[in-house]
Amino acid sequence: MNVIIRPVNDRFLEEVAFPAFSLGVVDAGAGLARLLQGVADLRTRWLVERVLERTVGGSFFGLDDDDWLEALHRVLFAEWQLVDEGWTLVAEHPGYAGNYGHALHAALMLQEPAYPYWDRAAAETFQNDWLGRVIRSGLVALVAGIWDPFPAFPPDQVLVTVGQSTYRPVDNAAVADWSFRSSHAVSAWGRRLPEQVQALAAREQRRLGKVEIPEAHELVGHWLGRIHDPPALTVAFSGLGADAQAWVREVGQLARQIREASQKGFGLTTLLTREGGTMAPLE
Repeated sequence: MNVIIRPVNDRFLEEVAFPAFSLGVVDAGAGLARLLQGVADLRTRWLVERVLERTVGGSFFGLDDDDWLEALHRVLFAEWQLVDEGWTLVAEHPGYAGNYGHALHAALMLQEPAYPYWDRAAAETFQNDWLGRVIRSGLVALVAGIWDPFPAFPPDQVLVTVGQSTYRPVDNAAVADWSFRSSHAVSAWGRRLPEQVQALAAREQRRLGKVEIPEAHELVGHWLGRIHDPPALTVAFSGLGADAQAWVREVGQLARQIREASQKGFGLTTLLTREGGTMAPLE
């Protein structure tokens, strides 16, 4: 399973897309019509109008339509800008794409000081416990498809790719194949990022004991975006085996997504796909 993370304009999602989804999970026609009211992008309007012509009753859930899937991907994973005519699509950022397990592991390394990343069995137990409790905070929750705050609509009824489906209003728990964090949340993550990166490097130094990490400065510099390429490791993360260099790159890529989105005032959306799955191209 893979995960894709993209920077997005959260105002567009919160003012245009999410109100349409709240209607569409009850009445697809009403939701599509609401979406058309706010969207000026010609390609997206054409797609939504085609779907609306073919939609008779029912909700978004189970709406199996290639035009709708393309429109959804445009709405959820592209950058939108408000112009005189309305909201229009202006860019498709490359974002992050990687193996879900690797991304979850790297996010936990950054976020959770107690995560035993060096011990495969202990790390797996920690992951299962963390996910089982549906903890909503931080980058880990976003990667896992956990929503925060709790959405006004069941997100699993809007878009399904791998089949994650939890929506429990009684305890504010929502988990789906896609998720979203506002620019406010991402900005807070960006402010904490330098501290988290420094703490991860310090944990690795403590784990190694008296063994010095000659590349420590370069390692932190790469994760904070000051050094483009990751250092060639001689000692750091040596206990992680042959994949140590890959984890360093993974942490760096996730950190870059947070840092750049925070600097530009973007929110973030994620999507889970099956191995080899790709997002529809945005034309």
